Amino acid sequence: MLCPSCQTDAGDVSKYCPSCGEPIVRATQADDIIGKLIAKKFRVESMLGEGGMGKVYKAKQVALDKMVVLKVLRQSLQSDERTVARFQREAKAASRLNHPNSISMLDFGQAEDGSLYIAMELVSGRDLHDILGKEWPLPEARVVRIVSQVLSALQDAHLAGVIHRDLKPENIMVEQRRGEADFVKVLDFGIAKIQDTSEDGPALTRAGFVCGTPEYMSPEQARGAQLDPRSDLYAVGVILYQLTTGMLPFDADSAVGFATKHLMEQPPPPSMRRPEAKISQALEALILRALSKDPAGRPQTADDFRAELFATQGGPARTATGSLRAGLVTPMAAPRSATPTVNDRTAPIRLTREAAATAGERDEAVLREKKSIATVKWVTAALVTVALGMGGFFVWQLMAPSSADAGQPPPPVKVVEAPRSREPYDAVVPAEKRDAAAASRLEREGDMFHRTGQLPESLQKYQEAFAANPSPDLSLKLGELYFQSNQLPQARGWWGRHLRDAQASRARKYILDAMPDLAL
Repeated sequence: MLCPSCQTDAGDVSKYCPSCGEPIVRATQADDIIGKLIAKKFRVESMLGEGGMGKVYKAKQVALDKMVVLKVLRQSLQSDERTVARFQREAKAASRLNHPNSISMLDFGQAEDGSLYIAMELVSGRDLHDILGKEWPLPEARVVRIVSQVLSALQDAHLAGVIHRDLKPENIMVEQRRGEADFVKVLDFGIAKIQDTSEDGPALTRAGFVCGTPEYMSPEQARGAQLDPRSDLYAVGVILYQLTTGMLPFDADSAVGFATKHLMEQPPPPSMRRPEAKISQALEALILRALSKDPAGRPQTADDFRAELFATQGGPARTATGSLRAGLVTPMAAPRSATPTVNDRTAPIRLTREAAATAGERDEAVLREKKSIATVKWVTAALVTVALGMGGFFVWQLMAPSSADAGQPPPPVKVVEAPRSREPYDAVVPAEKRDAAAASRLEREGDMFHRTGQLPESLQKYQEAFAANPSPDLSLKLGELYFQSNQLPQARGWWGRHLRDAQASRARKYILDAMPDLAL
């Protein structure tokens, strides 16, 4: 049974919630209302599910002969002021939503016995969790089609001042309609936050209190901080990660473990977690941006997120209304500050409408920037050449023999060989000395350390594997890990080696977007 206060699973027999300590009042068989007429409007036919706040039934709206979903608050909770207020807030949140991809509320009221109920539309189909478990891997185009509708529903909710706070695959229904595959409905605004400072009333959650599902919580939600719509967008990032890899970005044994990892750890790139999955570089970059610990590093609105999601498929970025976006997100790394924030490498460079009215102007601006960089490098090289030439002239003057020594033979010149680079990414291993089997074993060990968040051990194993058998895949992994940890010189060295060894690398665009100087 779920705790009515914090929604934590309290087990089958506990009298108090193990998370927040609230008393648990359990329903009895007497609560069963199947076959009864509720509020003279709805005849209950069967139970669909049960939660901490009440039961969910399939019922018929008698006047219209229409099937609906009826959510009834438990009789035992009618005296719990906070639970009643939360139930009413769910009805209020649902009533604010008017979007094809959001569940529609039909009625809210009180039954003859005093029970509160909410009547909502009945959605046929399957939830996304069921689809994920039975049909993974999903084609990327299908993932985009489903998640774009989720984002469209969220945009409408956010504009209405409603934050979902518990977005997960179980709360996303997917229906196959005639002529329209994968039609989405977002459900369960049971712990939704209504942003309306004009209203007075007691807070329904205590300060620092956490609601939601730990696997999908944003960092700010996990620490009980003030939330805004970008918290929902983090949950969308987790769902996208799960849809593309079949796995969550973090593994843990407890709710606290998940919350800690969302707060402290960086998710491994989806392509590293599931190398066999076909994940485009553009979609992977967007997923990692959505999972930024800093809300400012994520897409700032659901509409922005949706437009960027469409853009990953190679088409123009479009808003929910279908118009071309005036402010596209350029996939280049933002300039780093002295104290870089988490995931700042993926922070977007946003061009305003005035600065970039058309795509042609943006392309021209990028071209001018590249030419400017090339010019600066050329001038710098010229100055260095002149400086070296003048230095050589003065050295020659100092070393030239005087008139007294003109008849003496010059002293022998000792040639000192310049020290060779000892950087591991410059390693050259002859074919006869390579050990592919050892490299494969070490790489698997590195993958295991990476999955468990042990970055130093993972880097060491990958470098040992590279020393045994240098491969473009290993140099790509090493570059990405050093880049994630903000060790840019090492990342540049490893990625440079990767691009030298793999001229047709699929990661070339991703690398050059992050480090444009590697192209010069």
